[in-house]
Amino acid sequence: MISCFTNSYGRFGAPAAIAHVRSAGIRFVELAIKTEGVPSIFHEVPLLTDQSGDRDIAKVRQMLDEHDVLLSSCNITSGNPLDESVVEITSRKLAIAAKLGVSLVVAGAGGAVTPEEESTLFEHLCQIGDMAGKRGITYCFETHPGLCRNASGMLRTMEHLDHPHLRLNFDTGNILFYNEGADVPDELEQVLPYVKHVHLKDHRGAAGEWCFPALGAGGNVDFARVVELLRGIGYDGPMSLEIEGIQGEAELTLDQTHQRVVDSVVHLRSCGLHIEQQPSSSS
Repeated sequence: MISCFTNSYGRFGAPAAIAHVRSAGIRFVELAIKTEGVPSIFHEVPLLTDQSGDRDIAKVRQMLDEHDVLLSSCNITSGNPLDESVVEITSRKLAIAAKLGVSLVVAGAGGAVTPEEESTLFEHLCQIGDMAGKRGITYCFETHPGLCRNASGMLRTMEHLDHPHLRLNFDTGNILFYNEGADVPDELEQVLPYVKHVHLKDHRGAAGEWCFPALGAGGNVDFARVVELLRGIGYDGPMSLEIEGIQGEAELTLDQTHQRVVDSVVHLRSCGLHIEQQPSSSS
């Protein structure tokens, strides 16, 4: 399932993603549900936040229907679940995701400094897993600093939690951004049994360099090998494009932003992924 994370449209936000992905040959989006009052790094106006109600959700459903777009998942990133308030925000976002009918969400596992904090964090994550499970949802940990920075941390976390509704979102670009000299396919191969969601993101340059261009333009992710590994386990979950741009570049127009999605799809086709050449008609 090839999808596009709505953050890939930057300041133009989810409405632009929903309106344009079909012309790139993509039918699914990973919809970001933001946190009310917390500014986005992209400065877009969010479609949904943790404070959104049924009327807001209905408007999103209508927008999706109008453009013949489906949801692959929701991104409910909210902060470090070590904080009780983040657990509460996450609960509200899970309720919204359930109303949208998704079975997968992506968000952080968080991090801790002391053993006492880690014990609390694991307890909170199990609470989140229980809340997700009651709604028929699996919560997939982002590749972020803390518990799930790299494969070794991911494995330790998954084995410790051992929760059926807590799994991994493997981010091909973040592995390079947060880990100097990481080998993307090797990291992925170590955690394959726990992967239920994937962010396809490229990276160009050293760890810590904000440089996430169109897929294929970064040159440091072997997407063909990533696809091969996922196929090898019969993976059938979302593979969600995520393009976050390049620090210091001039502000892109909507056409330029969309072109990066189009270019990414072209690259994925060259890596052996079947993606429709033209949008199909509504069924």
